[in-house]
Amino acid sequence: MIVEDEGITQLQLKRLLSSAGMRPVGVAGDGASGVATVLRERPDIVLMDVKMPGDIDGLEAARRILAVFSTCIVIVTAYDHYKQEAFALGACGYVTKPVDGASLQPALAAAYKKFKPQ
Repeated sequence: MIVEDEGITQLQLKRLLSSAGMRPVGVAGDGASGVATVLRERPDIVLMDVKMPGDIDGLEAARRILAVFSTCIVIVTAYDHYKQEAFALGACGYVTKPVDGASLQPALAAAYKKFKPQ
């Protein structure tokens, strides 16, 4: 699942996930839609931007999701200073934009391993 407000970044993330053998089950462009879609679709991994339009940013959306449904949330943002708060609320990973396959795939693997330890 991708929660990202920028269309070009949505497309890039979809392409990167597909090339890693993953199938995105949905895309949302704001926090409120992201919460609703995640709770409806129940994805294994959520890529969550922080800064998005509307009253619910990515960190609040992650809080709301994790209060109801346990999933692996990976914050994908241009800002490095949200990292501590993201991990404190239960995010499993944090990737700083710009994102490419070389940075995203290992980050997703590490985040999912943290979420579901072997």
